[in-house]
Amino acid sequence: MISEKKRRFLDAPLLVIFVLLFSFLESVASEDFIFSEAFVGLEGGNVYPVGSVQEAVEQSFYGQTEFRYRYFDATYGLVQFGYAYFKTHSDFKLYPGVHQFHGRMGLDHSFPVIHPILLGFGFSCVWTRADTKVDKLDNSPGSSLEDNESEFGVFLNLNLPVFKNENYVVGVNAYMEQIWTLPARSHMFWMGVYLQRRLW
Repeated sequence: MISEKKRRFLDAPLLVIFVLLFSFLESVASEDFIFSEAFVGLEGGNVYPVGSVQEAVEQSFYGQTEFRYRYFDATYGLVQFGYAYFKTHSDFKLYPGVHQFHGRMGLDHSFPVIHPILLGFGFSCVWTRADTKVDKLDNSPGSSLEDNESEFGVFLNLNLPVFKNENYVVGVNAYMEQIWTLPARSHMFWMGVYLQRRLW
């Protein structure tokens, strides 16, 4: 099992790579491309806890909205906001479930060798709250969720457009997300179907 110090050491290069990629794409973006196309969309699917998280909560459904825009020649920016409700396992007695709202910002790129698939990355922010009402908080495992909790993280995504015409895009999105929780990182796998409508 990887220690927490080693996890932090491995996470640092990933964060540096993300920052450098964002900086590079910012330097090459031009007014000829940025915001030359824009879409709004809805997406729904399943989210699967991975690793230690699946010991606490069950898989769930999610829904989210998305704003997507052309950032560079074959690169798109995305902004997402969504919600999922995770039921806890029956042996977890503190509360029956957890509300989670999430936001993401990222970029994805179409590589000619795997066209029409797009690969992307970005940053996540999640806000969670236990589905319970309490008068007094305690220090037992999971009790911090009774008073809200927010965390940041990163994600990688694969976008496969299945149908596309002048105004609409239908496709499949898959995400592998790492949230920087303590004492260990949390991981989620998301997969859903989306419908997007062109704005311009």
